[in-house]
Amino acid sequence: MIASHEKYSVVDRRLRTEQIIWLTTVTPEGRPYMRPVWFLWDGVHISIFSKPIGQKMINLQTNPNTTLALEVANEGADVAIVDGTAKVFDSTVLPEPYVEKYRKWMEKEGWSVADLTSSANKLIQVTPTGLTAW
Repeated sequence: MIASHEKYSVVDRRLRTEQIIWLTTVTPEGRPYMRPVWFLWDGVHISIFSKPIGQKMINLQTNPNTTLALEVANEGADVAIVDGTAKVFDSTVLPEPYVEKYRKWMEKEGWSVADLTSSANKLIQVTPTGLTAW
């Protein structure tokens, strides 16, 4: 969806290279809940690996609608906000592109791939439904 629009090629590049994206879900009471997360963009889906418990997982059980936002860049001239629908899957393997993207962070924290896989064993797969960018 994003890569098909020429004017959003900058957003596609940022989604492929940036380390953090802000995930917003909605609590059962209707309040927004925002957290920074690691992610992987494959050109179709944004994949986020998560612990199986926690507020974002509770929120997604009742409402799959999400908004994701990259940090504002270029002194406010580069904004990317992605609306989407999330599905949650069990995950026992982290994809190699994800491991490579975060290898330095994992080493810095003293985490192995096995450590991360055992704790972040839920895949939140977001399919973009809309994009706001300038």
